[in-house]
Amino acid sequence: MKIKPEVKIESLKMADPTFEGGEHKTARALLTNPTAKEFVYTVELYLGVGKAATSGTGDITIAAGGSQYVDFGIDMPVAEGPYPVYLDVSVAGALIKHYQATEDVVIEISPDISVGPITWE
Repeated sequence: MKIKPEVKIESLKMADPTFEGGEHKTARALLTNPTAKEFVYTVELYLGVGKAATSGTGDITIAAGGSQYVDFGIDMPVAEGPYPVYLDVSVAGALIKHYQATEDVVIEISPDISVGPITWE
């Protein structure tokens, strides 16, 4: 009997989803393998359908019936605005789950200035 790969995304956690452009942040997701077989999952977290920012892909092995937290490091885009958060999970190159988080990430650019030395001429 062939077991079809599945995954259940229990949660995708971030603190306040409003970030500065260019900041490095980490999102954490709880992934569960609800099948009776161990699978190697390829995962990628990204912002916006055009992947304005991505964690890159990585592999995670989850035992049959097991769960595992996965951390995704990502550099925030530098353009202001809201970005939907997506998590794709594949097995052997086939997409088995396309998950959208319940909250968007919002990028803001705070005012700042650098002042050089004051000189008199």
